[in-house]
Amino acid sequence: MKKTIALILARGGSKGIPNKNSRNFCGIPLIGWSILQAKNTKGISDVWLSSDSKKILKIAEKFGAKTICRPRKLSTSTANGDDAYLHALNFIEKNSCMPDIVIALQATSP
Repeated sequence: MKKTIALILARGGSKGIPNKNSRNFCGIPLIGWSILQAKNTKGISDVWLSSDSKKILKIAEKFGAKTICRPRKLSTSTANGDDAYLHALNFIEKNSCMPDIVIALQATSP
């Protein structure tokens, strides 16, 4: 059976809505909704979240995601998302195992 993971990138900075990923939305932090949806999806074995924010990483752990502390240089508004995904996949490969399938979820669109 193929190993499928969900990978969520959620940086701490936001120009439009400050701290949007950790803000409460219907009783749950916004990032919590994406994690919950991934955890409740049949076939996804692990949910990983990459962030530069300690607050977001703590929320992710509370909701059952495995976490990756992303370097600030990969978390700016001008940073290339592909580089952040590659950083996360390298971390997962070194600390767990390389998945067969990666589902990239948007942090703000659960």
